[in-house]
Amino acid sequence: MSLYYTLVPALPALPPSMSQLKELPISVLQLEQRLTMLSGDDRAVLERALRLFQRERSGDEGFSDRDEVLHWRQELAAIPDKPLRRVLEENLEWRSLIAAQRYRLAGQAEGGSFQGYGRRVWIIKRDWQQPDFGLGRRYPWLIESLAQLKQGQCLELEQQILERLWRKLRLLEQSHPFTLMAIAAYRLRWSLAEYRLRWQGDAAQTHFSQLVDRALSGLELDEPVDAVTEAG
Repeated sequence: MSLYYTLVPALPALPPSMSQLKELPISVLQLEQRLTMLSGDDRAVLERALRLFQRERSGDEGFSDRDEVLHWRQELAAIPDKPLRRVLEENLEWRSLIAAQRYRLAGQAEGGSFQGYGRRVWIIKRDWQQPDFGLGRRYPWLIESLAQLKQGQCLELEQQILERLWRKLRLLEQSHPFTLMAIAAYRLRWSLAEYRLRWQGDAAQTHFSQLVDRALSGLELDEPVDAVTEAG
């Protein structure tokens, strides 16, 4: 469609790797203004994909795990493009695997009641006691993610998941140029970029606050704060 040939070049490039990300190349207001070129049907698909993909969602806080999985299935069924739907499905499958690991580490002894998304949930339930749920060949990163969760390395795990999603979306964008899928992949990558930059900022502020707290806790009660400043 001709509008895709107009819209795609109007979207400033995001870096190939998330590690190269320094700032957003376009604001959300500018981006959404350009996306108004899309038809109503295309906008509906894009908004549905974004809802499924966003790390932080509103409106489903009261959902049980079972209700949320049912909601995911209904939303995915309305995504007409199979390659885009598959990337969204993989994202939900990964999230389900990490959720299963978290539940198990929290003390859930058996997997019969676990609710997750994907064709392999029955394997997760069956092989609940195995470190990789018997899916290590399919998802070789599961052993590493389990170790990271045990060691409290949640930021490192989050970063790896985001990088993996970024690569999947970039491949989708490149393999289907000048289509709605390319535009959707770009919009989802922008969402990841915004989340990553905001998350990095929050993490940096938390780290700085922890350094300050440690420095202050090391002071003698009668030692002035200026002494620490001068020592630095």
